Amino acid sequence: MREKRRFIRFDVSLKVNYVVQKEPKTEKTGITKNLSAGGIQLLTKEKLTTGNKVELMIFTPESLNPAHLNGIVLWSNEISEEKASYASGIEFGKIEEDNKNTFLRFLCELMYKKIGE
Repeated sequence: MREKRRFIRFDVSLKVNYVVQKEPKTEKTGITKNLSAGGIQLLTKEKLTTGNKVELMIFTPESLNPAHLNGIVLWSNEISEEKASYASGIEFGKIEEDNKNTFLRFLCELMYKKIGE
């Protein structure tokens, strides 16, 4: 079977603060289950609504500030994991220019590690 994904996915847990772009706008926290250059699977305590736009602040190791990205929720399913109740697929939209290098450098480091295995 042919892989349909455009980008390699990396299983990595990173803290993510997110704000759903609807009222009331409240910042909440989740954890990545995996990520790629195109999006993330985000584990949260609340169900995210398909089609909602979200602002993401992804905390990468060795970075002083989180990478700021915008995305859209493609799906959200109930799960039974210790730290989360839902898993959601979020496709990235815009990456703020000043954060692009930091985030892409982190992805490149993950890719180099995977190639070296």
